[in-house]
Amino acid sequence: MKKIEALKEVQALIGETYMYAVIIGIVAIVLAFIIANCIKWQGGKNPRDHAKRRIWYIIIGLVFTIGFFLYNTLYVSSYITKAPLQAQFSTANILATLIVLGVYVVAGILTMLILRST
Repeated sequence: MKKIEALKEVQALIGETYMYAVIIGIVAIVLAFIIANCIKWQGGKNPRDHAKRRIWYIIIGLVFTIGFFLYNTLYVSSYITKAPLQAQFSTANILATLIVLGVYVVAGILTMLILRST
């Protein structure tokens, strides 16, 4: 990654960050779906499989969201040389992190509602 010193470069980086946020949210929900399908279905009087799926859903959401934020904060922002540009990217990083979380939660709720009858 090269040093970022101009406003246009930071604006392009912010746009890329938003696109990566959506992609990371989709990848996280796909991984959660795969892990949920790997957990065995339990029958009987007191099944515990739904609790395991929920725990994995929460863990995956937290890991991907925190990982995305830390990657941008520690790695990407270190290549921005000017403080005002870093502040602008920092705000965009927070919004992008919320986008990751939002895509993950909304896609998870939609999946839950769609697959409820199956």
